[in-house]
Amino acid sequence: MRLSTNTIYAMGSQAILRQQSEVADIGQQLASGRRIVTPADDPRAAAQALNVSQAAQVNAQFADSREIARRSLSAEDNELDSVIDALTAAKPLFVQAGNGTLSDADRDSIATQLEGIHAQLLGNANAQNGNGGSFFSGYRTDASAFLFDETTGVATYNGDAGRRELRVDSSRTMPINDTGRDVFASVTAGARYVARAGADNAGSAVFAGIGVRDSAATDYGDSFEITFADNAGELSYSVRNTTTATDVVSGAVFEPGQTLTIGASMSLRIDGMPADGDAFTLGKGRPEDSNILNTIAGLAAQLRQPDDGPAAGAALANTLNSAQRQLDNSLDNVLSVRSSLGARLNELDVLDRAGSNRDVNYKSSLANLQDVDPVKAISDYSLAQVALQFSQKTFADIQQMSLFSLV
Repeated sequence: MRLSTNTIYAMGSQAILRQQSEVADIGQQLASGRRIVTPADDPRAAAQALNVSQAAQVNAQFADSREIARRSLSAEDNELDSVIDALTAAKPLFVQAGNGTLSDADRDSIATQLEGIHAQLLGNANAQNGNGGSFFSGYRTDASAFLFDETTGVATYNGDAGRRELRVDSSRTMPINDTGRDVFASVTAGARYVARAGADNAGSAVFAGIGVRDSAATDYGDSFEITFADNAGELSYSVRNTTTATDVVSGAVFEPGQTLTIGASMSLRIDGMPADGDAFTLGKGRPEDSNILNTIAGLAAQLRQPDDGPAAGAALANTLNSAQRQLDNSLDNVLSVRSSLGARLNELDVLDRAGSNRDVNYKSSLANLQDVDPVKAISDYSLAQVALQFSQKTFADIQQMSLFSLV
């Protein structure tokens, strides 16, 4: 076969260029550490690597969300810890206030301490995070959670029921706050009944014991009202179920120290002598019984009142009895909220571990798809270099082939 000089040069150049490209490709793989430098190197693996890379980025975003959630929940946990300390400090003061030997000055001193605790709790309720947002006002982070009226001594919730949530994993959205109503103005489902004396009671009657006769009765959980009436010198009482608006007892004769039967589920002992028109209410989880800020403020205000007679003494005793039960219910509620918060923090730890395991798997998959095998790559690089050198040597030798050089 006869080959022209042009054909020989073209074939030699193509062989050299092809080998140079092979050496360059393998060299690029070794330099980058990647087997797939461009999608053209392995289109199928490149597509799989893109999917895995996107999944890894989403997983990393969930990790960032969990960190944000953890910081928010930890900050709230610090506030709840302070709230529990305040409620625990208030408890012995409630007991001390019931000491019948105290003077008005002594009760003023206790009231001052309770007002300090109230101020601390109000500060906790209106606490703000590092960005100036309220912890406990729901979605209304720019508003104070509670507004306190200095004139009435009543704190009202100023936030909403919003619970901010973050997606902390592909199938888990977690609340990262609790509202002020949940923490400071609610009770648990297991909260006990609270009795209250009427604001206008004029007698010396004091409720001394709330008994549960049958918690399985159909009216357990209902609210009741007990009223007293003087019928021609004979004191009688009536009981009305205010939840169902039905009379339970009508005009029964009352004796001081008597334990009254309240429907099928409850009983209440009344000591002392009620006056005509006096009333007591009995309820479980009522809104007016659930606000611990108002409970402490109300007791402090009552302690400021002079103990100048049986009616005043009964008012203080009844306020104390109600407040002690409300304090216990509120403390149980705060502990319940904090328990829920702790469970969320623990869940974040579990999700972090699962996320870390997924991250390892993603990195392993990407390495299998993308990373170069250094042993194989170095071997291929050496072979490509030999082939290039062989092509260059062959081309140079063919250039010198001429009959004239043999003459």
